[in-house]
Amino acid sequence: MSTSFLSDTNAVLTAVGKLFEEKPPVLVEVRFPRMGTSSDWFLCENATALDAILDRLGPGAEIHLRSVWDLKSSSGTVVFRPEARREQ
Repeated sequence: MSTSFLSDTNAVLTAVGKLFEEKPPVLVEVRFPRMGTSSDWFLCENATALDAILDRLGPGAEIHLRSVWDLKSSSGTVVFRPEARREQ
């Protein structure tokens, strides 16, 4: 399965904002590709909680967000790298 990343800052901010606005809480999976470590998991009620997580991440991490109400559907998943979000 291929993952499509949002790379445009505005697209990331819009998708994240919509997810928190319409279907909170949000399950956050932080993946560390090619780093030989397991994913970290978080449950966030709002974008402020997500910001606290993103502030601690280094380059190369992948963020996968989805509503806890849509765990079976991959169509509502937001995927991005923190670098894309910080380029404001």
